[in-house]
Amino acid sequence: MDYEVTYEDGFLLNEISTIATKADVAITELIANAHDAGASEVKIIFPDETGGLISVEDNGIGMTSQEFEKRWLRLRYDRRKHQGPFVELPTDNELSKRRIAFGRNGVGRHAGLCFCDTYTVETWKNSVKNKYVLKLSSGAQPIKVIEHTDTSFKGHGTKVSVVAERHLIDLVELKEIISARFLFNPEFKVYINGKLITLAEHPGIIKKTEINPVGDINIKLTLVDSSSASKTSNQHGVAFWLGGRLLSTPSWSIQGKQVFDGRKTFAKRYTLIAESDDLFDYIEADWSDFKRDFSSIDLITEQISSFVKSCYLELSKTEVYTAKRLVLNNHKTDLKELPKLAQRELYDFVDAMLSESPDIKIELLELAFKAALNLEKSRSGISLLHKLTTIQANDADALNQFLDEWNVSDAMIILAEIDARIKVTEAIQRLSNDHSVDELHTLHPLIERARWVFGPEFDTPEYASNRGLRKTMEIVFKKSFKKEQFLNSAKRPDIVVGENSSVSLVGLEHFVGELKKTQKVLLIELKKGGFEIGRDETDQAKRYVEDIWHAGVDSSHPYIKAYVVGDSICPKASKFQKIGASETQQYGEVHAITFNEMVRTAEARLFLLKENIESRYDNIDDNELLNELLNEPTQNKLNLASGQN
Repeated sequence: MDYEVTYEDGFLLNEISTIATKADVAITELIANAHDAGASEVKIIFPDETGGLISVEDNGIGMTSQEFEKRWLRLRYDRRKHQGPFVELPTDNELSKRRIAFGRNGVGRHAGLCFCDTYTVETWKNSVKNKYVLKLSSGAQPIKVIEHTDTSFKGHGTKVSVVAERHLIDLVELKEIISARFLFNPEFKVYINGKLITLAEHPGIIKKTEINPVGDINIKLTLVDSSSASKTSNQHGVAFWLGGRLLSTPSWSIQGKQVFDGRKTFAKRYTLIAESDDLFDYIEADWSDFKRDFSSIDLITEQISSFVKSCYLELSKTEVYTAKRLVLNNHKTDLKELPKLAQRELYDFVDAMLSESPDIKIELLELAFKAALNLEKSRSGISLLHKLTTIQANDADALNQFLDEWNVSDAMIILAEIDARIKVTEAIQRLSNDHSVDELHTLHPLIERARWVFGPEFDTPEYASNRGLRKTMEIVFKKSFKKEQFLNSAKRPDIVVGENSSVSLVGLEHFVGELKKTQKVLLIELKKGGFEIGRDETDQAKRYVEDIWHAGVDSSHPYIKAYVVGDSICPKASKFQKIGASETQQYGEVHAITFNEMVRTAEARLFLLKENIESRYDNIDDNELLNELLNEPTQNKLNLASGQN
């Protein structure tokens, strides 16, 4: 049985993409076709109103009826395969330069469909003119010839005509776009409604170079001062010119990667011309951009960015020198008070700022310099000397005694750790009384940071999650929790979240001989706000411990300490129980504690320091406290007062 492939309505319009919807792209493609036909001039008639006739006529080499059928009527015609990369030039056009063809896959020739479902092609060669009327179709053919005639005719060329039924644009706009998309070439002239269009030229050349980013791709880079020629900022940026035709619209970004900050003064004045004949195979059919799978574009972007930034720094030297002198002169009195090393660092700081942003506003440079100057003053002891002159008598005695016994750096390390632990305790105390708190993202991380509360053996950074422990969790908790309740995040692979609680495991590893094994496990189960711990909860924790021990962690069977933390404990529930095969073979224990008990234990382990310096922590905002401890912004403003619901 034979099967027939058919075409849906509008197939060809979808095939030629933006060529079928944008008038400027369609006319650009027809001009490019004329260029590829070896034309020395193109004459365009473009109407002001809908219903008028659009025509694009060239004096290129033309086509015979056989060539038209083979080239024009073949979808996705591979021009390079059948005709080679270079243009066939008519002998009487007297063109001195060899041309590289713009076209690659034959989609641009149907640009007439942008304006109407029917268009006409007249092409003459070898003293015969062939006229074809083509119409958009479906079924067996996406487009078909509905009329063909031939007559005797001298010369060579091609003319495409179409009635402007849709997508008509302003004539002035069209002229500006066309003039910017083709580079000036005295051997290729474009006329619109009888007037010669001045094609783009490279004004004000500043600097040139050539790059070879990869393989056989060579690109000529030219920085030009386009301020006098460009009418809009759209013409600034990196402009890729391939064989004299502009690719897409100039931009300081290439496929989303920034080459240069387009907001800077430099970017609004200069344009980087990137010319190459080696990139035709890597662009979209409608010349809208490079192909998305063109992997070498990253290397090209990197080298172009490097060249642009070097030009930027070179052209900004005078402005940089003036800005530096102004800022340093404004602060010369303060600078004289600093040591030579500090002065040198500030000079280097200004140089670094201006190197990164030569056109930085002087006000912003002043602010940055003042901040750096204050830091240097503090580092140089000026700020410290000022504080010492205003110190209270009792503080002076305490400071003197302190400095007799302590190295300041060591003391700062210890004080910072104590301060962090007091803040964790303060945060737990405040948040545990709020039943709306998100245990997973707020309370659970805080309590894990307070592992030292559960015993001195847990006061070590060596407690962590590991692959074996995560595998054990999957085995143990899949009985009680659904698969989606296990967190898949790489940051929290060791926690599972249920309806009324969240459970986490961390392990302490030690070397046993040559192997590192998990020897102890800390299990923390937080019950949601307001939850009372009963027998069921402690029994469940006991089962967790038993299951973890029997499952093991890799090849080891560690000792497991489990803590169930809740708002209150039922009088009938056991607060502590040992777990094991016998009195002499015990492998775990379960503790039931309240949040308040946990806070009191923490304060006791800190020798009640918090009570002696209560005022230091009372005025810290809840969100500020969480931001510091969790190192991430909180989602909601918490209305919590210290020690209150």
